[in-house]
Amino acid sequence: MNDRLGHEAGDEVLQRTAMILRSAVRPSDVIARLGGDEFALWLDGADHMTAAERADHLCTAVPETLREIIGGEGPSPTLSIGIATREVGSGEPVDCLLRRADQAMYQVKRQGRGHWHVARVEGP
Repeated sequence: MNDRLGHEAGDEVLQRTAMILRSAVRPSDVIARLGGDEFALWLDGADHMTAAERADHLCTAVPETLREIIGGEGPSPTLSIGIATREVGSGEPVDCLLRRADQAMYQVKRQGRGHWHVARVEGP
């Protein structure tokens, strides 16, 4: 996008995305930018159904808002969301949880983008 619309538009897209993400979570949740256009949300205590409902909302809300910035030129913006949850007391390290979410996100990207996927818990 920076090449096509300039860095100011790219920055505005990232800022607007962060704003929408903040409005979609509770004060106890955490939002982090991992790099580039990748964000992570920590929805404390949320199960996969709650996370999926939030992802559905974001897959609609974010692209609608971003279209206001980028206009009708080029491809429409989409979100590809990977979801990973863990049971309380499972002991699964955060890096493994993030890796599962990342793998789920890339599965969404391979299948055409614009939706979400829940990662399965890895076996022992």
